[in-house]
Amino acid sequence: MNLKIVTLQFTCMAAALALSSAVARGADNTVGKAEYESRCAMCHGATGKGDGWLGKGLIKPPPSIRELKKNNKGVFPMATVTEIIDGRKAVSMHGPREMPVWGDLYRGEEKAASAARPGATTSDEQMARAKIRALANYVLQLQD
Repeated sequence: MNLKIVTLQFTCMAAALALSSAVARGADNTVGKAEYESRCAMCHGATGKGDGWLGKGLIKPPPSIRELKKNNKGVFPMATVTEIIDGRKAVSMHGPREMPVWGDLYRGEEKAASAARPGATTSDEQMARAKIRALANYVLQLQD
């Protein structure tokens, strides 16, 4: 095969892979931002500084979540953030779980959506995990 054709094919494949990856990141960012705005911003604030309108009424105001990376020696604690979002890790300063367990909520939403679409092949658990991952990635983007 001609070297120019092989090079062109390789270049096209690399470009397609880069484009699909960028589209996936963009979609993940859009989902993550929407999830944050609808589920977190009321307490943690629009920019994660802990200054949301609902947080002001709590006994102990929510902290800024913009410094998670800084407070963890420069490494964003992705696993911990994911476990907090999905409810596997309790947050002691929230007391009696003032912060909802979003993992259960996401799974419930997806089950209801699947019930409305008989025969759909979408996995409830995969969709819930995708939303949790998108939200955790969005929190990563908020870091100072």
